[in-house]
Amino acid sequence: MSSNVIRLPRPRHTRPPVAPLALFVRVGRNDHRELLDLIATGERGFSGFIVQAQYVERHHDLITEARNQGFDLVLDPKTHAMGLPGGHTEKLAALPWGSPRHHNLSDFDGPQGRQKAEQIVSMAMSQNFTQLLGPSHVLSGPNDPWLRRDIDMMQWTYEAIAASGAGLSLIYSLAVPMEILRKRIERDALINAMSDVPCDAIWLKIGNFGDDATGEKTAAYIEACQDFHARGIPLIGDQVGGLPGLGLLAFGAVGGIAHGVTMEQSFRPAAWRRPAAPASGGMTRRVYFPQLDVLLKPQLARTLFSASPRLRARLGCRDTHCCAHGVQDMLAHPARHALYQRAREVEWLTETPQTVRVARYLDERVRHVSDEVAAIAGFADLDTGLQRNFARKQRRMSRFRPAMAHLATTGVPRSVALSPPPCAARAGRGR
Repeated sequence: MSSNVIRLPRPRHTRPPVAPLALFVRVGRNDHRELLDLIATGERGFSGFIVQAQYVERHHDLITEARNQGFDLVLDPKTHAMGLPGGHTEKLAALPWGSPRHHNLSDFDGPQGRQKAEQIVSMAMSQNFTQLLGPSHVLSGPNDPWLRRDIDMMQWTYEAIAASGAGLSLIYSLAVPMEILRKRIERDALINAMSDVPCDAIWLKIGNFGDDATGEKTAAYIEACQDFHARGIPLIGDQVGGLPGLGLLAFGAVGGIAHGVTMEQSFRPAAWRRPAAPASGGMTRRVYFPQLDVLLKPQLARTLFSASPRLRARLGCRDTHCCAHGVQDMLAHPARHALYQRAREVEWLTETPQTVRVARYLDERVRHVSDEVAAIAGFADLDTGLQRNFARKQRRMSRFRPAMAHLATTGVPRSVALSPPPCAARAGRGR
């Protein structure tokens, strides 16, 4: 008789809790205002916020409110930028661990290195941060002399945290070129060197990878992540967005992603290797089109919407919780719109069982974006510049889609990355 019983899905409240995929937001110089407004609406789709050390005082109100609301706060000491000529700035030089020039290896020798570790931990503690990106540097590979210094610095930072009694989680931020990540021998050498490094999570910051990554490159990243899972700690893709970032989550390569507010969706360290260019003003926030997986400058977004009423209706935000006035709010508040939509995308993947995440990602995201881009690229009344943009996007999607589909049929993950526990969960069980 029991064979005739149809098992209905259990009510959500009776199901085992699913570890949420993480979404961390890198806070730019002027992003605190938008983020404070978003938090005030009750938005809880973020795991936490990454604050750059030189802007700690500027972002004081966001830090205070985020902690009150139970978000994670991650301090970025900016040692990646400080170790290269084009990344060094006056503001970074003014930090306690800064110097009048970019860092070199001798700045982290013995007592000097320990002092820098203690200074970084001191700032994180005094400002009530919950996590700390360890003071590492951009590596050229496993033979880079910075690797040994970074391992020492992670140990000294861990000891400084332990001595202080602070509940800080320590993150190893590994920044390497994509060509190193994809080479097994080089990758294994890095993983072996890091095997004893004290850390609670690893964040991958991969050079020349991000929201515009090809399908082949995304597949290589996904496959490489399998080797990091053996450490048994959460793995996060830092400065990744778009379909590649969501793909990393869907395939279980990482347990979370981090990126900026319509910016820092990819990691390009090449500019830091050259002397810094004169500042040319702040970056303009871009407008996110989820259906097309593109971020457009405001003027291009307006041009796209004005091409025809049909395009305006097709591409305008219809989520009244996000943009109550549709297109008008998309253009007026691009940061809010982009963050809200990305939070929903990550939540959608979290709520999808791991066994069908890849299939849903391919069918409901990749295929849909590919079809929409093709339709827009063929629209006769588009501005010439937009036609070129979407023609390039269409070519990328024509390669991205089959590469991801092929990976889904041949590259069944051996393991799935751990997601970082929420701040409240860590506080409940201790470090």
